[in-house]
Amino acid sequence: MRTMTRSRRRIASVALTACLLSSVPAAAKEPAPTKTASVEDRSKAAEAYDQGTAAYLSGRYELAAHWFERAYRVVPTSAALLQAVRAHYKAGNSIRAANLALELRDKYPNDVRSQQVAKVIVGSVAPTSVLVEATCEKACTIELDGALVRHTAFFVTPDVEHSLKAAYDNGETSMSVRGDAGETKNVTLAAPVAPPPPPVPRWAFFSSLGATVALGAVTVWSGVDANRGVETYEAAARTANSPGINNGSSPTPAEQAQALLEEGRAKERRTNILIGVTAGMAVTTAVLGVFTNWKGESREVATKRIEPSLGVTHKGGALSVKGRF
Repeated sequence: MRTMTRSRRRIASVALTACLLSSVPAAAKEPAPTKTASVEDRSKAAEAYDQGTAAYLSGRYELAAHWFERAYRVVPTSAALLQAVRAHYKAGNSIRAANLALELRDKYPNDVRSQQVAKVIVGSVAPTSVLVEATCEKACTIELDGALVRHTAFFVTPDVEHSLKAAYDNGETSMSVRGDAGETKNVTLAAPVAPPPPPVPRWAFFSSLGATVALGAVTVWSGVDANRGVETYEAAARTANSPGINNGSSPTPAEQAQALLEEGRAKERRTNILIGVTAGMAVTTAVLGVFTNWKGESREVATKRIEPSLGVTHKGGALSVKGRF
Protein backbone atom coordinates (compact mmCIF):
# COMPACT_ATOMS: atom_id res chain seq x y z
CA MET A 1 0.00 0.00 0.00
CA ARG A 2 2.81 2.38 0.93
CA THR A 3 4.69 1.46 -2.24
CA MET A 4 1.65 2.27 -4.36
CA THR A 5 1.20 5.62 -2.56
CA ARG A 6 4.83 6.60 -3.14
CA SER A 7 4.59 5.58 -6.77
CA ARG A 8 1.50 7.72 -7.24
CA ARG A 9 3.20 10.72 -5.64
CA ARG A 10 6.23 10.28 -7.86
CA ILE A 11 4.10 9.99 -10.96
CA ALA A 12 2.15 13.09 -9.96
CA SER A 13 5.39 15.01 -9.37
CA VAL A 14 6.81 13.98 -12.73
CA ALA A 15 3.55 14.88 -14.44
CA LEU A 16 3.51 18.30 -12.82
CA THR A 17 7.11 18.90 -13.84
CA ALA A 18 6.40 17.88 -17.42
CA CYS A 19 3.32 20.07 -17.52
CA LEU A 20 5.14 23.14 -16.28
CA LEU A 21 8.17 22.65 -18.50
CA SER A 22 6.45 21.57 -21.69
CA SER A 23 4.66 24.85 -22.28
CA VAL A 24 5.72 26.43 -25.54
CA PRO A 25 7.96 29.49 -25.01
CA ALA A 26 6.53 31.16 -28.07
CA ALA A 27 3.23 31.45 -26.26
CA ALA A 28 4.82 33.36 -23.41
CA LYS A 29 4.97 37.10 -23.56
CA GLU A 30 8.21 38.65 -24.65
CA PRO A 31 10.18 40.65 -22.05
CA ALA A 32 8.16 43.66 -20.99
CA PRO A 33 10.27 46.81 -21.38
CA THR A 34 11.33 48.42 -18.14
CA LYS A 35 11.15 52.12 -17.48
CA THR A 36 14.92 52.47 -17.13
CA ALA A 37 15.87 50.39 -20.19
CA SER A 38 16.88 52.31 -23.28
CA VAL A 39 15.28 51.71 -26.67
CA GLU A 40 18.50 50.07 -27.86
CA ASP A 41 18.60 47.68 -24.88
CA ARG A 42 14.96 46.74 -25.33
CA SER A 43 15.61 46.01 -28.99
CA LYS A 44 18.62 43.81 -28.14
CA ALA A 45 16.67 41.96 -25.43
CA ALA A 46 13.73 41.30 -27.77
CA GLU A 47 16.06 40.01 -30.48
CA ALA A 48 17.83 37.68 -28.02
CA TYR A 49 14.47 36.46 -26.70
CA ASP A 50 13.31 35.66 -30.25
CA GLN A 51 16.54 33.76 -30.93
CA GLY A 52 16.02 31.77 -27.73
CA THR A 53 12.44 30.97 -28.66
CA ALA A 54 13.47 29.71 -32.10
CA ALA A 55 16.22 27.54 -30.63
CA TYR A 56 13.86 26.16 -27.96
CA LEU A 57 11.20 25.17 -30.51
CA SER A 58 13.83 23.39 -32.61
CA GLY A 59 15.05 21.39 -29.61
CA ARG A 60 18.40 23.19 -29.20
CA TYR A 61 17.91 23.83 -25.50
CA GLU A 62 21.53 24.69 -24.67
CA LEU A 63 21.54 27.44 -27.28
CA ALA A 64 18.07 28.58 -26.20
CA ALA A 65 19.28 28.94 -22.60
CA HIS A 66 22.18 31.08 -23.80
CA TRP A 67 19.88 33.48 -25.66
CA PHE A 68 17.32 33.71 -22.86
CA GLU A 69 20.04 34.51 -20.33
CA ARG A 70 21.43 37.13 -22.67
CA ALA A 71 17.99 38.73 -22.95
CA TYR A 72 17.71 38.74 -19.16
CA ARG A 73 21.11 40.39 -18.72
CA VAL A 74 20.24 43.17 -21.12
CA VAL A 75 16.72 43.81 -19.76
CA PRO A 76 15.92 41.79 -16.62
CA THR A 77 12.37 40.38 -16.80
CA SER A 78 10.65 37.36 -15.27
CA ALA A 79 9.71 36.05 -18.74
CA ALA A 80 13.32 35.84 -19.96
CA LEU A 81 14.54 34.28 -16.71
CA LEU A 82 11.67 31.78 -16.67
CA GLN A 83 12.50 30.61 -20.20
CA ALA A 84 16.20 30.33 -19.29
CA VAL A 85 15.23 28.04 -16.39
CA ARG A 86 13.12 25.85 -18.66
CA ALA A 87 15.80 25.66 -21.36
CA HIS A 88 18.57 24.70 -18.94
CA TYR A 89 16.40 22.03 -17.36
CA LYS A 90 15.52 20.59 -20.78
CA ALA A 91 19.23 20.59 -21.68
CA GLY A 92 20.07 18.58 -18.56
CA ASN A 93 21.77 21.43 -16.70
CA SER A 94 19.71 20.83 -13.59
CA ILE A 95 21.90 22.73 -11.11
CA ARG A 96 22.15 25.76 -13.37
CA ALA A 97 18.39 25.63 -13.89
CA ALA A 98 17.83 25.40 -10.13
CA ASN A 99 20.16 28.33 -9.42
CA LEU A 100 18.26 30.49 -11.88
CA ALA A 101 15.02 29.21 -10.37
CA LEU A 102 16.13 30.44 -6.95
CA GLU A 103 16.74 33.87 -8.43
CA LEU A 104 13.39 33.72 -10.21
CA ARG A 105 11.62 32.75 -6.98
CA ASP A 106 13.22 35.51 -4.89
CA LYS A 107 13.08 38.37 -7.39
CA TYR A 108 9.57 37.84 -8.75
CA PRO A 109 7.41 36.71 -5.80
CA ASN A 110 4.19 38.00 -7.39
CA ASP A 111 4.59 36.13 -10.68
CA VAL A 112 2.44 33.03 -10.15
CA ARG A 113 3.70 31.12 -13.19
CA SER A 114 7.33 31.80 -12.30
CA GLN A 115 6.75 30.71 -8.70
CA GLN A 116 5.22 27.42 -9.85
CA VAL A 117 8.10 26.54 -12.15
CA ALA A 118 10.73 27.65 -9.62
CA LYS A 119 9.16 25.50 -6.92
CA VAL A 120 9.20 22.43 -9.14
CA ILE A 121 12.81 22.90 -10.31
CA VAL A 122 14.17 23.71 -6.85
CA GLY A 123 12.27 20.78 -5.35
CA SER A 124 13.70 18.36 -7.91
CA VAL A 125 17.33 19.42 -7.35
CA ALA A 126 17.37 20.05 -3.58
CA PRO A 127 17.47 16.37 -2.44
CA THR A 128 20.64 15.65 -4.44
CA SER A 129 22.48 18.95 -3.97
CA VAL A 130 23.62 21.38 -1.27
CA LEU A 131 21.76 24.66 -0.98
CA VAL A 132 24.03 27.56 0.03
CA GLU A 133 22.44 30.70 1.46
CA ALA A 134 25.19 33.32 1.45
CA THR A 135 25.01 36.64 3.28
CA CYS A 136 27.33 39.62 2.82
CA GLU A 137 27.85 42.13 5.62
CA LYS A 138 27.50 44.87 2.98
CA ALA A 139 27.32 45.12 -0.80
CA CYS A 140 29.68 42.58 -2.35
CA THR A 141 30.32 40.41 -5.42
CA ILE A 142 30.39 36.66 -4.79
CA GLU A 143 32.51 34.10 -6.62
CA LEU A 144 31.92 30.36 -6.43
CA ASP A 145 34.95 28.27 -7.42
CA GLY A 146 36.27 31.25 -9.39
CA ALA A 147 33.02 32.02 -11.25
CA LEU A 148 30.75 34.95 -10.46
CA VAL A 149 27.31 34.18 -9.05
CA ARG A 150 24.46 36.60 -9.58
CA HIS A 151 22.27 35.52 -6.68
CA THR A 152 23.16 34.89 -3.03
CA ALA A 153 21.29 31.54 -2.95
CA PHE A 154 22.65 28.73 -5.11
CA PHE A 155 23.14 24.97 -5.28
CA VAL A 156 26.50 23.16 -5.25
CA THR A 157 27.48 19.53 -5.63
CA PRO A 158 27.56 17.57 -2.35
CA ASP A 159 30.60 16.03 -0.64
CA VAL A 160 32.93 18.47 -2.41
CA GLU A 161 34.74 21.44 -0.88
CA HIS A 162 33.79 24.61 -2.71
CA SER A 163 35.58 27.96 -2.56
CA LEU A 164 33.58 31.12 -1.84
CA LYS A 165 35.02 34.59 -2.26
CA ALA A 166 33.36 37.94 -1.59
CA ALA A 167 34.81 41.10 -3.12
CA TYR A 168 34.13 44.27 -1.13
CA ASP A 169 35.10 47.84 -1.91
CA ASN A 170 37.94 47.58 0.61
CA GLY A 171 39.23 44.10 -0.20
CA GLU A 172 38.27 40.44 -0.42
CA THR A 173 37.38 37.66 1.98
CA SER A 174 37.16 33.94 1.26
CA MET A 175 36.03 30.70 2.86
CA SER A 176 35.19 27.12 1.91
CA VAL A 177 31.86 25.32 2.12
CA ARG A 178 31.06 21.62 2.04
CA GLY A 179 27.84 19.76 2.71
CA ASP A 180 25.84 16.59 2.26
CA ALA A 181 23.08 16.04 -0.26
CA GLY A 182 19.86 17.72 0.80
CA GLU A 183 21.62 19.98 3.31
CA THR A 184 21.27 23.77 3.52
CA LYS A 185 24.36 25.76 4.47
CA ASN A 186 23.95 29.31 5.77
CA VAL A 187 27.23 31.21 5.44
CA THR A 188 28.18 34.81 6.21
CA LEU A 189 30.99 36.40 4.23
CA ALA A 190 32.46 38.97 6.58
CA ALA A 191 33.90 42.18 5.21
CA PRO A 192 37.71 42.35 5.41
CA VAL A 193 39.25 44.24 8.31
CA ALA A 194 40.84 47.53 7.33
CA PRO A 195 44.66 47.28 7.21
CA PRO A 196 46.47 48.73 10.22
CA PRO A 197 48.08 52.15 9.84
CA PRO A 198 51.81 52.12 9.11
CA PRO A 199 54.29 52.46 11.99
CA VAL A 200 55.29 55.96 13.06
CA PRO A 201 58.26 57.06 10.90
CA ARG A 202 61.23 58.86 12.37
CA TRP A 203 60.59 62.01 10.38
CA ALA A 204 57.22 62.39 12.15
CA PHE A 205 58.97 62.50 15.54
CA PHE A 206 61.54 65.08 14.43
CA SER A 207 58.83 67.17 12.76
CA SER A 208 56.83 67.12 15.98
CA LEU A 209 59.94 67.98 17.98
CA GLY A 210 60.65 70.95 15.72
CA ALA A 211 57.07 72.16 16.01
CA THR A 212 57.23 71.84 19.80
CA VAL A 213 60.41 73.91 19.99
CA ALA A 214 58.97 76.55 17.67
CA LEU A 215 55.73 76.75 19.64
CA GLY A 216 57.70 77.01 22.88
CA ALA A 217 59.66 79.97 21.52
CA VAL A 218 56.48 81.71 20.38
CA THR A 219 54.86 81.05 23.78
CA VAL A 220 57.83 82.60 25.60
CA TRP A 221 57.70 85.66 23.37
CA SER A 222 53.94 85.98 23.89
CA GLY A 223 54.35 85.80 27.68
CA VAL A 224 57.08 88.42 27.66
CA ASP A 225 55.01 90.65 25.39
CA ALA A 226 51.98 90.33 27.67
CA ASN A 227 53.99 91.19 30.80
CA ARG A 228 55.64 94.13 29.08
CA GLY A 229 52.35 96.03 28.94
CA VAL A 230 51.44 95.61 32.62
CA GLU A 231 53.34 98.69 33.83
CA THR A 232 51.83 100.86 31.09
CA TYR A 233 48.34 99.69 32.02
CA GLU A 234 48.88 100.27 35.73
CA ALA A 235 50.09 103.82 35.04
CA ALA A 236 47.07 104.50 32.86
CA ALA A 237 44.76 103.06 35.50
CA ARG A 238 46.16 105.41 38.18
CA THR A 239 45.37 108.45 36.05
CA ALA A 240 42.04 107.12 34.79
CA ASN A 241 40.02 109.34 37.14
CA SER A 242 41.98 112.54 36.46
CA PRO A 243 40.19 115.06 34.22
CA GLY A 244 43.16 115.55 31.89
CA ILE A 245 42.88 117.57 28.73
CA ASN A 246 40.44 116.40 26.10
CA ASN A 247 39.81 118.48 23.02
CA GLY A 248 37.34 115.90 21.66
CA SER A 249 39.80 114.11 19.34
CA SER A 250 42.10 112.36 21.84
CA PRO A 251 40.95 109.60 24.25
CA THR A 252 40.46 110.34 27.91
CA PRO A 253 42.69 108.66 30.55
CA ALA A 254 39.83 106.26 31.35
CA GLU A 255 39.47 105.31 27.69
CA GLN A 256 43.23 104.80 27.42
CA ALA A 257 43.19 102.56 30.49
CA GLN A 258 40.26 100.53 29.10
CA ALA A 259 42.02 100.07 25.73
CA LEU A 260 45.20 98.90 27.46
CA LEU A 261 43.16 96.51 29.61
CA GLU A 262 41.51 94.91 26.57
CA GLU A 263 44.85 94.67 24.79
CA GLY A 264 46.41 92.99 27.81
CA ARG A 265 43.53 90.51 28.11
CA ALA A 266 43.91 89.61 24.41
CA LYS A 267 47.62 88.99 24.87
CA GLU A 268 46.89 86.89 27.96
CA ARG A 269 44.38 84.73 26.06
CA ARG A 270 46.87 84.30 23.23
CA THR A 271 49.55 83.23 25.67
CA ASN A 272 47.23 80.76 27.42
CA ILE A 273 46.27 79.18 24.09
CA LEU A 274 49.92 78.90 23.10
CA ILE A 275 50.76 77.30 26.44
CA GLY A 276 48.03 74.68 25.96
CA VAL A 277 49.01 73.94 22.35
CA THR A 278 52.69 73.76 23.25
CA ALA A 279 51.97 71.38 26.13
CA GLY A 280 49.85 69.17 23.85
CA MET A 281 52.54 69.14 21.18
CA ALA A 282 55.13 68.27 23.80
CA VAL A 283 53.05 65.26 24.92
CA THR A 284 52.58 64.23 21.29
CA THR A 285 56.32 64.45 20.71
CA ALA A 286 56.98 62.33 23.78
CA VAL A 287 54.48 59.69 22.64
CA LEU A 288 55.94 59.65 19.15
CA GLY A 289 59.39 59.26 20.63
CA VAL A 290 58.26 56.13 22.47
CA PHE A 291 56.48 54.50 19.51
CA THR A 292 58.64 55.65 16.61
CA ASN A 293 60.06 52.83 14.51
CA TRP A 294 63.70 53.75 15.05
CA LYS A 295 65.11 50.61 13.40
CA GLY A 296 63.15 51.08 10.18
CA GLU A 297 61.59 47.61 10.44
CA SER A 298 57.93 46.90 9.67
CA ARG A 299 55.69 46.47 12.70
CA GLU A 300 53.55 43.37 13.09
CA VAL A 301 49.77 43.79 13.19
CA ALA A 302 49.61 42.91 16.87
CA THR A 303 52.30 45.39 18.02
CA LYS A 304 51.58 48.54 19.97
CA ARG A 305 50.32 51.40 17.88
CA ILE A 306 49.47 54.99 18.73
CA GLU A 307 47.54 57.62 16.79
CA PRO A 308 47.83 61.12 18.29
CA SER A 309 45.81 64.07 16.99
CA LEU A 310 45.91 67.75 17.88
CA GLY A 311 43.17 70.37 17.60
CA VAL A 312 43.07 74.11 18.21
CA THR A 313 39.99 76.26 18.79
CA HIS A 314 39.39 79.83 19.91
CA LYS A 315 38.96 78.50 23.46
CA GLY A 316 42.23 76.59 23.60
CA GLY A 317 43.98 73.45 22.38
CA ALA A 318 43.00 69.80 22.58
CA LEU A 319 45.05 66.63 22.30
CA SER A 320 43.63 63.16 21.75
CA VAL A 321 45.55 59.93 21.65
CA LYS A 322 44.14 56.55 20.61
CA GLY A 323 45.90 53.28 20.02
CA ARG A 324 46.09 49.56 20.65
CA PHE A 325 48.29 47.86 23.20
